[in-house]
Amino acid sequence: MPPIARTIGTIDYEGRPFVYVVRFCGTEESSVASAIRQAIGVLDNFLQLQHAADADELIIVYRNRLPGAVTLQVGFPVDDRVAEAAGGEIFAGLTPSGPMVQVLPGGALQDVLRAGAEMPEGSASFTWQSFSPADFRPWRTHPFGPVLAPAELAGPIPGPEAS
Repeated sequence: MPPIARTIGTIDYEGRPFVYVVRFCGTEESSVASAIRQAIGVLDNFLQLQHAADADELIIVYRNRLPGAVTLQVGFPVDDRVAEAAGGEIFAGLTPSGPMVQVLPGGALQDVLRAGAEMPEGSASFTWQSFSPADFRPWRTHPFGPVLAPAELAGPIPGPEAS
């Protein structure tokens, strides 16, 4: 079976303050979409309570991928003041940072969830994606977009494929 993801390069990311909620869900599109929609609502309410602007980026971190289950960290990059107000089900941390391998999965959610497992030299401990408001307001189905994983966990990066 050919790989579902094609490496398109590496990018070095700097961590930014990030507020997020954790959601445990199945790997079906309906379960993931429902979890993401609900998380966005919780985070939007939190931003309103902090008198912060609407989020202009959504980050989803995929962790603990198991057959039929995935843990999501769904969040927004924010300024320090907003991150300091996190509490309860709203967590604060930093966005993923450091050198990241960027791959293009197929168009389906299942391809996104499998992308880390198909990295050279084994699987990444987490993968993540970033979306603009046009992609997540409102969240319908999983938008197409690059998947990122820590470069040191991805192994050697293959050269471009011959066309």
